Amino acid sequence: MKRIVRIVCLILVICVFFAGCKSDDYKEAVALQEAGDYAAALKIYSTIDGYQDTSDRIAYCETMISAIDAYDAAAKSLSAKNDELNTAISDAEDLFASGKPALDPSLAPALEEAITNAEDAFVAITDMPADVAAIQEVASGMDKVDYSQVSEYLTSAESELAQSIAKYGLVDAPEESYVMDCVARVPGVIAVAAATEETDTNNLLGKAGSYYARIVFSYELVGNSSAQGANLVAQGTDCGGSIEVFNTAEDAEKRSVYLGAFDGTVFASGSHTVIGTVLVRTSDKLMASQQKELEANIIDALTTVS
Repeated sequence: MKRIVRIVCLILVICVFFAGCKSDDYKEAVALQEAGDYAAALKIYSTIDGYQDTSDRIAYCETMISAIDAYDAAAKSLSAKNDELNTAISDAEDLFASGKPALDPSLAPALEEAITNAEDAFVAITDMPADVAAIQEVASGMDKVDYSQVSEYLTSAESELAQSIAKYGLVDAPEESYVMDCVARVPGVIAVAAATEETDTNNLLGKAGSYYARIVFSYELVGNSSAQGANLVAQGTDCGGSIEVFNTAEDAEKRSVYLGAFDGTVFASGSHTVIGTVLVRTSDKLMASQQKELEANIIDALTTVS
């Protein structure tokens, strides 16, 4: 009888011991859950039973873990997108801040606008809320961030300005030989010749504020039959056109303004357009549409980046 009593007591002690252990485990799991360590709490909850709310706590922890994983993935993805956008913005800002002249000046403010749009589109990573539904909503919002359109606009604006800057560089005080080679490739140009101090009929070559190179060319729609002069340089712009190259854009503009004073008069010498530090002139013997076409072809030849 005594032996049976001892066995019963031992069983009761063991039951009390394990009940106490389960109680401690439950308390530890609850503490972990409240601290936000849902994975650790879930691990303990799954090993104990006998508590009415254990299944609910397990479900809650599983939902939180899933929501947090979704948040972490969304935050990581958005961080990568933000890094890419920030790099694109920084590169664009460097180009804009360079202040280098562009063939099309309107492209600089266009890039500035694209930079502003990109900065306005930037979405910062939101701190993770405490509530499951809020976490899910924030994760979904970060997942939906799409910079593709604003990035494409920024990249396009930067590329266009960079190309325009490169083109301007080709007509920024270019060498005489470069201009002659370009003009010789223009469709319809028959012959090309460079003026010297001795042959420059304007007597301006090399003088302060004037052009340092003057290239004259004959054009198939004009020819030199109606132009006066012993040679191509002497016949001048009348036989097709000419290119005058200056050290600065300001000097080229001054020359164009001077020629403009004769536009519409019997002394008009044809069209004249400044591009970089180069003044492109076409013969007054050409019709207006022919002048525009020839001028466009010359500018295209001078500004084609190889």
